[in-house]
Amino acid sequence: MPIQPPDLPDEAWDSDALASSPAESADDEYVTLIAEAADVPLEQDDIIALEPALPALQPAVAIYLFQPDVAPSLATLEELPELVSKERNFVWVDLTGYTPEEMRAVAHVVGLHRIGVQAALALWQRPRLDLFDNHFFVTATIPALDPQAYRVEARRLSLFVGHNFLVSAHRAPLPFVKRAFARADKSPELLHNDSIFMLYILLDELVGYYEQLHAELINEIERMEERALRDTTDDFLEDLLRFKRYVFAVAQLADQHRQIFAAFLRPDFSRVSKTGVEAHYRDLEDRLRKLGDDLLAAKDATNGVFDIYVSHMSHRTNNIVRVLTIVSTVLLPVSVILGFFGTSNLQNVPFLTSAGGFVLMVVSMLVVTVSTLYIFRRLGWL
Repeated sequence: MPIQPPDLPDEAWDSDALASSPAESADDEYVTLIAEAADVPLEQDDIIALEPALPALQPAVAIYLFQPDVAPSLATLEELPELVSKERNFVWVDLTGYTPEEMRAVAHVVGLHRIGVQAALALWQRPRLDLFDNHFFVTATIPALDPQAYRVEARRLSLFVGHNFLVSAHRAPLPFVKRAFARADKSPELLHNDSIFMLYILLDELVGYYEQLHAELINEIERMEERALRDTTDDFLEDLLRFKRYVFAVAQLADQHRQIFAAFLRPDFSRVSKTGVEAHYRDLEDRLRKLGDDLLAAKDATNGVFDIYVSHMSHRTNNIVRVLTIVSTVLLPVSVILGFFGTSNLQNVPFLTSAGGFVLMVVSMLVVTVSTLYIFRRLGWL
């Protein structure tokens, strides 16, 4: 459902006035643990595209309320301040296709820091992690693959994690939002660990999504291997080189989360170390490391496709050379026979210029040709 922003001027959100929201003051400090430049992983932007700043779909918000001994339910934005104020509640706010107005509305109600809000409203950046007084801000990248054109669209998932609330903001629909809600609904640890466990569920689904993309890339590599045995055109070689960069782009997008996942286990990040979910985050880090190795191995596997292509080309060339060699070998004695019978200084020999000589010439060419082909057959060259 659409969100209605509060009645505040736009300049209030673009200056320090945003820090006057209920949960923070203008003197709030923040710490950036992980942040990198906002460039795309590859210089070749024909492989990676960034998601548009404003989505084409209708903005919507879903507010899920989790309470002890009560089935999860939907809430409204007007109810959100009261729900968050109660310790026993946990609230997950999921923003899809948000505009600046929708994001600022939720930020005002929940009390999100303006630095995080501005980062969420900016264009795609590499994953980052910022710590504020009452919450922290983390971003992740969700790649959307176009296997026909071998292009990747880098989409961002922004997460604001408070004590008993989590705000997830994404301009495109999450591919795993239904699975995440189903897991949250059936996880008794959620209310005990609140937002930090919900964050684990979302990140775990994110890693699972990358693993699914890896499986799709492996299937595409197998199809490329089959094509390498049939297609020797320059178009296939161009597609193969583009596909290699395509796989490498996905590997880089996944690898950028490694610092973020490692930061969750740092001693100075107490939100994880003080809860009982540290083992879950350690497992996430291990899975991401293995995923990165698997994606890089997939990139190397494309070199194997290239080797198959080169071997096929060499085999095809060898076949052509072999055919030409056989033709040359067969024609050589025939040419000698024709030259012998056509020599002018042998025309005085009666037998050679008679009908019997002509028959002898034809029979000789046939015998030599058949004998040569028979020998090649015995040698396995035919």
